[in-house]
Amino acid sequence: MTEKSLVIIGCGPGGMSAALAARENGIQDILILERDNRPGGIMNQCIHSGFGIKYFGEELTGTEYALRVFDKIQEQGIELRLNTMVTDITPEKVITALTAGEVIKIKAGAIILAMGCRERPRGAINIKGTRPAGVI
Repeated sequence: MTEKSLVIIGCGPGGMSAALAARENGIQDILILERDNRPGGIMNQCIHSGFGIKYFGEELTGTEYALRVFDKIQEQGIELRLNTMVTDITPEKVITALTAGEVIKIKAGAIILAMGCRERPRGAINIKGTRPAGVI
């Protein structure tokens, strides 16, 4: 069984930000688990610009922003496992995951759940109106 100080589940903007903040605060042994075949999460769907102005000082699309943040993850040497589906987390912080046809177990000192969100059209969630106020 592998042991890690911090395991982050999800490599979207929340997971990557959490990993970078943890590293900045002295945590060295970090592992990010991502079920998709690439990092970025919901940002990969955001083809419009408007991201990165505060963090990078320029306007980027969601995909460009995700790639820039991922570059920082790589520069920091933070470990990432793509195509890895978490199937169980015990109260003792033991994570069971499937990756490349293999079951792995990881004992974590701490776990951050950053599994994010998915966009769905208004019709799929049965909210009346054209602009659902208060829905984030």
